[in-house]
Amino acid sequence: MNRIVRAVLVSSLFVSSAGFAQDAEFNMQVDVDDADMPSARIKMKTTTNVDGEETTTVKVRGGGTKMDVRVTGGMTGGTMETESRTETRTETRGFSRSEPRDEPREERRAERPMPSEPAFRDCGVGSDEGCTTRRDGQLPMDASTWRGFYQSLKSENNELVRQEKAEKMLKRVYLTAAQFGLVLDLFNNEITRLEVAKVTAPHVVDPQHALGFSSKWRNSISGSEYTDIITE
Repeated sequence: MNRIVRAVLVSSLFVSSAGFAQDAEFNMQVDVDDADMPSARIKMKTTTNVDGEETTTVKVRGGGTKMDVRVTGGMTGGTMETESRTETRTETRGFSRSEPRDEPREERRAERPMPSEPAFRDCGVGSDEGCTTRRDGQLPMDASTWRGFYQSLKSENNELVRQEKAEKMLKRVYLTAAQFGLVLDLFNNEITRLEVAKVTAPHVVDPQHALGFSSKWRNSISGSEYTDIITE
């Protein structure tokens, strides 16, 4: 604030020395390199009373502080009265319920729990590494679904009907390589087995574990074709 006071005093003395004998008023903007008051608006008014005494009133506004300075007298003498007060502005910001106060949006997003893989799943075929693996965002059949599906196929005596059932179901669900191997074993005809493999392969969640199933075909050509299918 010392720099502002100096600016006020200098401005006041300037007014007095400039010969403003009659009433005069003017405004000025003062920029001060001060952390508390970087800039100020100064308003000066000079009046002369009936006794010929000159009075300069200076009002300073800036940086949340108001200061009134009154200089009575001339260059060589006089009195100065100073009155200052500080104004504090309070800003209130509204927050909606969906945006808690003082909580950055990025942190709130980071706190949201991410969907995690289940720690343990039973796919009905014992220990199965592929049981918690996803493909196309889908998990393989759980134990209950698998048992019902497998029993339905196994109980069908007609292999062509069994093929139709398998293909219809396996177009909608996903399965592990272990489950896939058991499905293939239900088909004795190698041509039918290969057709089922073509439909099922895109829904095997861990196809890398099903590469060895090419040995289920005695025909080497069919076995090679199966390998191409499962590695696509």
